[in-house]
Amino acid sequence: EEHTEGDITEMGVDWLKKSTLISTNTAWQQLGKISIIAHSLGGLISRAALPYLEEHKAKMFNFITLSSPHLGYMYNSSTLIDAGMWFLKTWKKSLCLQQLRMTDYDSSGNLETCKLYKLSQEKGLEWFKNIIFVSSYQDMYAPFDSARSQISNKKELMS
Repeated sequence: EEHTEGDITEMGVDWLKKSTLISTNTAWQQLGKISIIAHSLGGLISRAALPYLEEHKAKMFNFITLSSPHLGYMYNSSTLIDAGMWFLKTWKKSLCLQQLRMTDYDSSGNLETCKLYKLSQEKGLEWFKNIIFVSSYQDMYAPFDSARSQISNKKELMS
């Protein structure tokens, strides 16, 4: 919780290492179904951890996220949140915020080198029987379309 400034994948690996359930491998063997419920950045951290759980892919059942910015914060509707994120990204040099804003691309400007793009290519979500992404127009942090993992139809944002 206090260490959300680093790399999203490293946070996912750290979550797996610290999980008491995962630290005892016998507990994993006894599970019949695995469901993951995550909120906000936790949804991305959980997704980043999935490739490390491949040996348990047959047990994956529900993957539910609440207001997780799956497509990042590229098109946020709140100028106040935008300004705050820019300030934190610049002042704190937060790698996580760079990844969420998709400004972590290589020197050529190729967006396919961004963490969120790479995360979209990772395996894991396809193992779940049910995938539910919940979003809300009232949520001022995670953009509605991003939380739904839906391409925005707001053409004015694209220009």
